[in-house]
Amino acid sequence: MTDQAFIDVLADLLKRAEAAHLAYQQEHGPTEWPQFYATHMTRALGDNYREEDVLDALLSAATAHGIHEAQNGGVRDENWPEWYAEHMAYRLSRQFYLDQALDEEF
Repeated sequence: MTDQAFIDVLADLLKRAEAAHLAYQQEHGPTEWPQFYATHMTRALGDNYREEDVLDALLSAATAHGIHEAQNGGVRDENWPEWYAEHMAYRLSRQFYLDQALDEEF
């Protein structure tokens, strides 16, 4: 899967997770969105990804995106799934884990 193809898959999964989360909340009441999204996305991504890694990437994207929105006047970014997906694709990549390992060695 190419990098852009993975980004596209993540963006689609984020949109689907949002829709599923909204429907779930209508029937069951409020839930923590990050964990719900991570569970939903991990099921779709399969065994190659651990839920805790997806959750970590999602939370990192949420934090970075909050800063991004604040720097743009606090206006809601309607293209947030694509923005999150780009951020998450790196966090879920093999290169991220290699970079982390190198940082820990030095």
